[in-house]
Amino acid sequence: MVDYEVIVIGAGLNGLYQLHLLREAGISVRLLEAGGGVGGTWYWNRYPGARLDSESYTYGYYFSRELLDEWDWSEEFVTQPELERYYNFVADKFDLRRDIELGTEVASARWDEASDTWTLTTADGRRYISRFVISATGMLSAPQLPPYAGIETYRGEWHHTSRWPAGEVDLRGKRVGVIGTGSTGIQVIQSIAAEVDSLTVFQRTPNWATPINNHALTPDELLEIRETAMDVHAVTQATDTGFKHSSRPESAFDVSDDERLAYFEQLWNEPGMTMYVKNFRDLMVNADANRAVTDFLERKIRARVDDPEIAERLIPDHFYGMKRPPLENGYYEVYNRANVRLVSLSETPIVRFTETGIVTTESTFELDAVIFATGFDAVTGALSRIDIVGADGMTLQHWWQDGPRTFMATNVHHFPNFFILGGPQGPGGNNPRSVEGQVDWVTRCIRYLHDVGIGRIEPTAAAEEEWIEHVNSTVAPTLSAQATAWAWGSNTPGKARAYQLYAGGQVLLRRKMAESADAGYRGFVLGEAEESVA
Repeated sequence: MVDYEVIVIGAGLNGLYQLHLLREAGISVRLLEAGGGVGGTWYWNRYPGARLDSESYTYGYYFSRELLDEWDWSEEFVTQPELERYYNFVADKFDLRRDIELGTEVASARWDEASDTWTLTTADGRRYISRFVISATGMLSAPQLPPYAGIETYRGEWHHTSRWPAGEVDLRGKRVGVIGTGSTGIQVIQSIAAEVDSLTVFQRTPNWATPINNHALTPDELLEIRETAMDVHAVTQATDTGFKHSSRPESAFDVSDDERLAYFEQLWNEPGMTMYVKNFRDLMVNADANRAVTDFLERKIRARVDDPEIAERLIPDHFYGMKRPPLENGYYEVYNRANVRLVSLSETPIVRFTETGIVTTESTFELDAVIFATGFDAVTGALSRIDIVGADGMTLQHWWQDGPRTFMATNVHHFPNFFILGGPQGPGGNNPRSVEGQVDWVTRCIRYLHDVGIGRIEPTAAAEEEWIEHVNSTVAPTLSAQATAWAWGSNTPGKARAYQLYAGGQVLLRRKMAESADAGYRGFVLGEAEESVA
């Protein structure tokens, strides 16, 4: 006997949507969430300056006309507190909380071959038995600290951005160090520079950041957003990235030099990720086209940073788009402030922490507080930290030791009845839109199995191998194939180099998923159910 037909792990944007759809389908479901509230990424990441890089109105849910009519976004790109309020509003409006258990961290999941069920055990020893498990643990949810010597000896205040305290963190007048200059680090740095006594930025790798060009939404804009919501949703579902923007159809060299530069300037002044997702079609496949963009961005950085030596340290040596491009609002001007110092870890690495600060190969920095903007064990990290044991005693950690293995990004050979949302070998981009199709497909699949009395589904080894080959074929022709980034596991010590995302885009993924389902779940082995829900 099982407790629930389905258990969902994670109350982020995908988990909440999945819970809603399964309940609407009349399927017994329980959602387990490690945190003290809903929202996932937008519950945990409370650091100063945390903000969307997708247009707010493209990031919310579209399954309810009432919800679209009742919620107004305040800005084109809203901050973390507003997003957390939004997900709480959704949880209350659709009465989702009655099927959510907060403060419930899943420690292990074990498959029982005899009963075709999963047993989940929480960190505090509770046990749950279900027919199906859906992981919605998130791509960027397993924080990691760099392995610097002496971290445990540091007696000052320190925080990782993804585990920022819910209460106030007062940095005013303090000597603060920030380690990391990815999207999160940039948001923190530009947000706190004016209030701290001194700010030391420890940069491992500079990034190509462009202006966010954010603005408050006017009543007329909100009315238009409401009236065109479903049209905008249709557009986001038709793009590879889930953003509302599509790349320009020409090559960067189909136009004159003047027209190309004018277009780059236009993108520079437009809101959001347009420099990346609205650029010329050959941005990520033609090195010369990409260099045209980086030459343009390099000139922008040099124009904004007073000290030429600092500007040089802020200019990356990789192609634009090989790492997710951060958005900024005055970031480069921070380095014109007298209280800000940039330390290049490629030139002077950190040697160790002390009780009072950080020692590099060149200097000692006395710090009252350290902020780790050092990222995540991305994509696979949150799943790998759960002790998941599938059929034949296979552990997920072992099966993925050389890189993630899935079929269509949602299922894994050796792990029957286990589904993944927003995990490896699926598209990134505007994540709610990119993962929406996965949630819809998983719901369709489980509803079908439920209705016809099939209790087991598992992808074949051949289907999984074909998918891995397909994933690799989508990234091989792109400049991203040369990247050193979390998409390849490069930021996590000891992690095998393997492409963790899917460069084929959400449209192609949805088509392949639909083709499998329409063909009776081609690529899967199905079995019969033997037990009913309690």
